[in-house]
Amino acid sequence: MSYQQLTEGKRYQISALLAEGYSKASIARALCFHPATIGRELMRNSTEKGYLPEQAQQIAVDRKKSAAKYTVSQDAVMFTELMLEHQWSPEQISYIANKIDISVSHEWIYQYVAQDKANGGTLYTHLRQGHKKYRKGKYKKRRSPIVRLTVRLTEPPIAINQATHC
Repeated sequence: MSYQQLTEGKRYQISALLAEGYSKASIARALCFHPATIGRELMRNSTEKGYLPEQAQQIAVDRKKSAAKYTVSQDAVMFTELMLEHQWSPEQISYIANKIDISVSHEWIYQYVAQDKANGGTLYTHLRQGHKKYRKGKYKKRRSPIVRLTVRLTEPPIAINQATHC
């Protein structure tokens, strides 16, 4: 069994199996999870009313949003904005920021700029625009012929008929 996170659908399945009287171990086997995963899920998210999957999902989403790896310090935000105004690329900003112990990734910078743009900000105007320039006439566009393959299946493929296992 490899590591996988519980989804909202799996949480509803856990709730249904608990209502049917299944044990933690049998739920784990049925859903292809380690028994400790099911035990932790029930320990974290069970209340006096029992296990509520919609509440458990909301708690998991909130916990993920507040995780340390998703929080960025105010110093990082200020440094990022300053360097963007000086026309630095997100890759340059993240490289130098990490050298001076400000943890920020270039992916986060792009997300931050996109969020700023959606909120009416202008940080996106400081990003470099990599427009490709093509010479006219030198390269002609060639059309490839359209190939249409029609395959009719009278029976579903063998892989569909086989049951999936953990």
